[in-house]
Amino acid sequence: MRARELNSKLFEALESGLDSLRISRRQFVQLMAAGVVASMLPGCETVDAILDQIAHRRVRKDITTLAPTDPDIVTFKQAVSLMKGLSATDNRNWTNQANIHLNHCPHGNWLFLPWHREYLYRFEEICRELTGSKKFALPYWNWSKNPQIPALFFDSSSPLYDPGRVATIADTVPSTAVGPAVISGILAQPNFLLFASGSISASANQRTISAYDPLEGNPHNTVHGFVGGDMGTYLSPLDAIFWTHHNMVERLWVDWNMKLGNPNTNDPAWTNRQFTDFFDQHGNPVTISVFQMLLYPLFVYRYDDLP
Repeated sequence: MRARELNSKLFEALESGLDSLRISRRQFVQLMAAGVVASMLPGCETVDAILDQIAHRRVRKDITTLAPTDPDIVTFKQAVSLMKGLSATDNRNWTNQANIHLNHCPHGNWLFLPWHREYLYRFEEICRELTGSKKFALPYWNWSKNPQIPALFFDSSSPLYDPGRVATIADTVPSTAVGPAVISGILAQPNFLLFASGSISASANQRTISAYDPLEGNPHNTVHGFVGGDMGTYLSPLDAIFWTHHNMVERLWVDWNMKLGNPNTNDPAWTNRQFTDFFDQHGNPVTISVFQMLLYPLFVYRYDDLP
């Protein structure tokens, strides 16, 4: 099948999902031509093969629904342990990964959501590579449904344990921050610039703070402070809870886009923004644009409770 015909048929098959992500046919063809889609779906040369791989993409699950022996829990623990044991010169080393957040994470501006999306994706890929578990999907902590820290994070013999936390296994995140009514109100905001801390466009410096809109300012910030310890600092990824916490924030963005049908901004200053802060599963530096990573929830992963 010729490339143009394949692109057209694939776009038509995925049109609803692409529309929810505000990706036009022209933009999709550009991504296809640049090899972006091929890198996400290696070995797929037909529309049917691509759609089959998308239909069977990995599923990120609520961590409180998983048994201690669930493959995703076992792999998560193994990956964290292996990362902690890597050489300090390896970019995938646990502390080096946390330093990415310390040195580069944007907060209080419209790069908050896409930057952390890429951070989670690269972390997940590193976990899969180190453990050899190609089916692994990073779990998320649904603090709106289960506002207590999942018990597995309090096992002192586990690599997921962080001794410096302030919150205990009995403490509960305040409902004023994560309750269902609060989350529903946040998701009801149809304007991306008011949903994603983008009230004022970020400058060239991604560390510039413009505003903390409700998603980042309330559940996100409150949970960081509630857990405390490393989670209360810019080195928060030293606590494994960080990854499941931010995965919940990512889930809400996917919900807002793909279930509720709200569009992201199409401002070129946002879509064309490139990040060079991350490393692939082999520890090599990568360059990625916001526009490219918009495809992840449709092509690479989905959440267990979302369509």
